Amino acid sequence: MKIPKKLNILGHTYTIEFRNREKDDTVFQTGACNLHYNKIVIDKHQCQQSKESTLIHEIIEAINYHQQLDLEHNKICLLETGIYQVLKDNNFLN
Repeated sequence: MKIPKKLNILGHTYTIEFRNREKDDTVFQTGACNLHYNKIVIDKHQCQQSKESTLIHEIIEAINYHQQLDLEHNKICLLETGIYQVLKDNNFLN
């Protein structure tokens, strides 16, 4: 999948950026969703599959926030893994 520079999530335009993850950065792991600035940041040194999976994870984080779902992080991780598998195995992601 070609990851876009901008993405509309529930009527909010999110900018997608790629950056280096610093070795000792404990906040920014593979990706982050800044809900106040509508920005998704993805570690640019991941393989393509990890970038796609990270993007799906951060989209779920944004939906969780805007819809006030109060999903715990482990539930978001489970949803991301399931959605990524379905999209990948059914050729929605190239």
